[in-house]
Amino acid sequence: MADNPLALVVGANRGIGLGVVRELVGRGCDVIATARAPEAATALRDLAAAHPGRVEVRALDMADAAGVDAFAASLAGRTLDSVLINAGVAGPAHRSANAATMEETGALMFVNAIAPIRLGRALLGSMRKDTGVLGFTSSVMGSVALNAGGHELYRASKAALNSLSRGLFAEMRSRNLTLLTLHPGWVRTDMGGSGAPVSVDESAAGMVTVLLGAAGSRRHAFLDYQGKEIAW
Repeated sequence: MADNPLALVVGANRGIGLGVVRELVGRGCDVIATARAPEAATALRDLAAAHPGRVEVRALDMADAAGVDAFAASLAGRTLDSVLINAGVAGPAHRSANAATMEETGALMFVNAIAPIRLGRALLGSMRKDTGVLGFTSSVMGSVALNAGGHELYRASKAALNSLSRGLFAEMRSRNLTLLTLHPGWVRTDMGGSGAPVSVDESAAGMVTVLLGAAGSRRHAFLDYQGKEIAW
């Protein structure tokens, strides 16, 4: 890769993550993009092939704690200008705390909240001091203030991510880094459904604008893909 700004996008095999990789490359960044199964991430591999030396595809399963730690360690010596940890799952189809088992709740919380923070913390030493931006894809559904009910397990996992990210920010102050907790909008993806009002391209373009535009702000904010503040 050349001396372009270097970004990392975790969870880039499809949907918003893939759109963000495409947008970052279009804006002059080189990208390390992860997928749980790179051999099956056809669109991501095609994007990498279309931009030789600009997109590095790596394997990462956020449900594998040891793999998360090893991946972060493998980036030692590289300097990341921006990071978006985008991986997440919808959780049990029943979406109800009353029907939830310990196993499925633990899996949901680990992938949506614990693993992202674990990875983000491990990457702090690889981020560019003063201007580095670490972003987590959260959701407005993680807002306690705006909780209108429904989808309670998913809401709880994103609220946990938001809370943990605030704690992580306290650890980042000495490096003058920026942390963003981001709502991508209700997007037409496999998770969001075909009736969602926001396209992948629109969400990705906004997410990248917010992510890159925050460099040097050295704050923690909960923002949507248009840069609007969301109540915690």
